[in-house]
Amino acid sequence: MSGPTTVVLTIEPLSALLAASAIHAAQAVRQGYAHAAELQAIQQEKRHFSEQEQRAAQAKGDADIREQAARIEADFAQWVQIAERLGYAKQCAATRPATPSGSNFAEWAAYIQALQGLLTELKSILQTALASLPEQAGEQVAEISLPDQASAAPQTPSQRLLARWPAGEAIPQTTQSLARELDATNSPERARLLAMELRSQIQAHSAALQQQQVQKATATVMEQSLKDLGYQVEPISQTLFVEGGMVHFRRAGWGDYMLRMRVDAKAQTVNFNVIRAVKDGQNERSVLDHLAEDRWCAEFPALLNALAAQGVHLNVTRRLEAGELPVQQVNAEILPSFPDEEVYSSTSPLMSRQLP
Repeated sequence: MSGPTTVVLTIEPLSALLAASAIHAAQAVRQGYAHAAELQAIQQEKRHFSEQEQRAAQAKGDADIREQAARIEADFAQWVQIAERLGYAKQCAATRPATPSGSNFAEWAAYIQALQGLLTELKSILQTALASLPEQAGEQVAEISLPDQASAAPQTPSQRLLARWPAGEAIPQTTQSLARELDATNSPERARLLAMELRSQIQAHSAALQQQQVQKATATVMEQSLKDLGYQVEPISQTLFVEGGMVHFRRAGWGDYMLRMRVDAKAQTVNFNVIRAVKDGQNERSVLDHLAEDRWCAEFPALLNALAAQGVHLNVTRRLEAGELPVQQVNAEILPSFPDEEVYSSTSPLMSRQLP
């Protein structure tokens, strides 16, 4: 039995980042399929062609889109090889959405769009991961040639190091000055010290950037995991694990009860507690409060397992028994609205669910 529960977050950066990327790719495919009718309508604009011209146009369109897909898939495979050097090849490969089985133009268009977005994310994640490695580990992967940098062929000492700077991130003036000083020195010993300092700055910047990426990814993984488990979830901001805050979720049929998840970003802790929505002026206890806490106790392990599989570990540090504290009553007017609330009242029976 469980009342309020507090957990400490422990996150595997690359696992969480790759899990979030897979979620984004799947969402992009679904959104693409939602616009399938619109894409099909574009194809239908060719109706004024002769039947032969229509077949020729269709064949050319199919060939073009499959060729485009093949190019992006080849790029994706190169970055999976980079992930392999970090020990995450399987997780990286698993983020790729399924290739359409038929010749539906809309499905292929959605697939390509999702894969292109995924590839952009993977480049940022893996490049930042490489650059954020400690100096000793960084030297072990320094020989890795990133696909997008293969043709750049940096010549100067600073260019070779700055090739690891995360793509799209501005290089501070202090780092640029250090790079120029490194390239200008004729002293081998000073060059070694300057290179060490430049590597340190690159590593520190990349580590900070990766932390931001992970915090946003954790919000994505948390929201999708709750939805996958069948909960209705208040939209979770990507800043939840950066700035802290609270989110509510529930299962359809819970009536006035829901879970409140409060995040303390500084302490990296999360608190879960059952709450009951009440009207202004209500303050009575309900015999159903205890049952609501028992139900959450039975379901909580499923959430722990779902998150752990994606690199987000919740380590319980405080758990009160059901009934040890009164279930918190919250004015319904300040709580999120969920679809079936108008059907269930405070006297609605609690619905049970078979756990796997």
